Amino acid sequence: METPVRGHETHSQGHNGHAGHAGHGVDGEAEPYATLLVDARNGFNELSRKAALWTVRHRWPSGSRFAFNCYRHSAKLILRRRGRSCYELLSEEGVTQGDPISMVIYGVALTPLAESLRESVGNVQQAWYADDSAMAGTAWDIATTMRKLLQWGPARGYYPEPSKSVIICNPQVREAVQIILEEFNFEYHDGHRYLGGFIGTLGAKHEWLQPQIQKWVKGIEALAKVAKRFPQTAYAGMTRSFQMEWQYLQRVVPETEGVFEDIEKAITDTFLPALFAEPAQHLADAKLRELTTLSVRHAGLGIPDPQANAEHCYKTSREVTRMLTDSLRHGTPLGVAEYTKACSAARRSQRKSNDLRQSEAFKRLCNHNQAKQADSRRMSKAKETGAWLTAMPNTLNGTELSADEFRDNLRIRFGLTPASLPHRCEGCGERFSVEHAMSCKKGGLVMLRHNDVVAEWHHLCAKALGSTAITDEPLIHTSRDVRQAGANGEAPQPELRGDIAAHGFWRRGTTTIFDVRITDTEVASNRGQDPKKVLKRHEREKKLKYNALCQERRRHFTPLVFSVDGLQGTEAAAACKRLSSLLADKWKRSYSEVCGYVRSRLSVALARSTSRCLRADRDPLIVRPNADWVEGTGLSLYE
Repeated sequence: METPVRGHETHSQGHNGHAGHAGHGVDGEAEPYATLLVDARNGFNELSRKAALWTVRHRWPSGSRFAFNCYRHSAKLILRRRGRSCYELLSEEGVTQGDPISMVIYGVALTPLAESLRESVGNVQQAWYADDSAMAGTAWDIATTMRKLLQWGPARGYYPEPSKSVIICNPQVREAVQIILEEFNFEYHDGHRYLGGFIGTLGAKHEWLQPQIQKWVKGIEALAKVAKRFPQTAYAGMTRSFQMEWQYLQRVVPETEGVFEDIEKAITDTFLPALFAEPAQHLADAKLRELTTLSVRHAGLGIPDPQANAEHCYKTSREVTRMLTDSLRHGTPLGVAEYTKACSAARRSQRKSNDLRQSEAFKRLCNHNQAKQADSRRMSKAKETGAWLTAMPNTLNGTELSADEFRDNLRIRFGLTPASLPHRCEGCGERFSVEHAMSCKKGGLVMLRHNDVVAEWHHLCAKALGSTAITDEPLIHTSRDVRQAGANGEAPQPELRGDIAAHGFWRRGTTTIFDVRITDTEVASNRGQDPKKVLKRHEREKKLKYNALCQERRRHFTPLVFSVDGLQGTEAAAACKRLSSLLADKWKRSYSEVCGYVRSRLSVALARSTSRCLRADRDPLIVRPNADWVEGTGLSLYE
């Protein structure tokens, strides 16, 4: 949090609102201000266990029984020795690091100590996070508070180490601060790291940031090397983990917009070209960087510009932690329920604001590309067809993609032609393009795409309803059978079959027939229509053919219509929601989590099929003449 102090404006930041001051007073040496970062000796191990359990019993009654059962006995540590008897070490103090409630117990145990210090010296602002304590105020008040902390801390197992503690102050008042705090032998700095953030002067902050920036630049370059062979893994690492590191720093340190220029340059010139397998100059000419900064649900990649995103991250963090920082500054009580409610409201507000900002940016990009109708249609569909991007690559869940599969779909999503495509179709000899590959029936790749989606739906339904409730290619009897047709002198109507039958899907005791259709909304006959209307038309065609026959036999019929890039029809979207609900009830997991899993599995299946239509062989089978194996001449054909 940015905090102006007397006579000098500096910047200080803690973790989630823990703040301090650094500066000096109006009259210089008369009232010098500083911030003290206290270092304690083995905080978790030295904590007084009896005092901790007593405090937990009175301050946290609902968790006291569990805490007592965990720490009523001495913790035993067994040290083995090869060929000899082992040692047993008994730990009678502290809390176990790694215990889920150890942080809570530690915080509750030190709460009376923090309260006593605040009551004794009210002019010093204090922020405690586990064993990291910070004090901000005049040097005289800090000296008084530190003496009391050294006096009262050991009773609760808190042993401050002044020689390892750090004083942060303005260089102009450092001499005065050192004179006042001479007895403690503190370390003195213009700025210092605090809980992932930074407290100190602007110059010290920039000096501290530069090594961090260079470390992240090297990390981006390493991810770019990974992206050449494993682009899906590199993309997941960037969006799920790596970029979160500097976004956290942006949330806790103000005015960092200008220092992230090197990171943005590394993303634009190194990572994205490796991800797309396209030279950086071509990506710059296509102006894709602005689109990739948007989230996946806004047709982007979710890799924001760190320079433009810094201010937004910091403002969001301030709004979410405003009630906590006010409590620390003014010493007012903080209710956990009220604070949680305020945080949730602030997050929802910031989320809506961010969504509105990205929607406006998306509309601006669409208006810029209105000259090309195909680009506008592609971007509109991309908002709803990115589930394969957000899926974490996992062989256990079946969501991993090869380099060609990931990169082909990524390039199509952003209007780039997949690399290394043939000039002519091997199956029919026509000019080869993405549109031709999606609809050419030579080689059976279109049928394989249909069968893959059917198999995926069968697998998911079997997980929800059991394998015995699912059948493949269920027979839909026509209204006129063979005997009746022969009696009337007419030809019998052919029997109709669906793709999958699921018993108990929509209603208990009733079978539902699913029939899958995958269509390309970008073929010449569909380009003048809205893609969703194209899918709606295919759903009507399926229903006219099968729905009445299914209803005569008390069956439900649901058409599952998808576009080749993953856009779902209305009936398919409803069926996915129903399937997610069934799986959520069976697996005892949240509906949103399971819904994302179902959508990603179907989307990944379509993404694989798209790449197969582009890359797989369409050559007809080569018929070789019968060889005379008796004479051995056929060996020349053996490879």
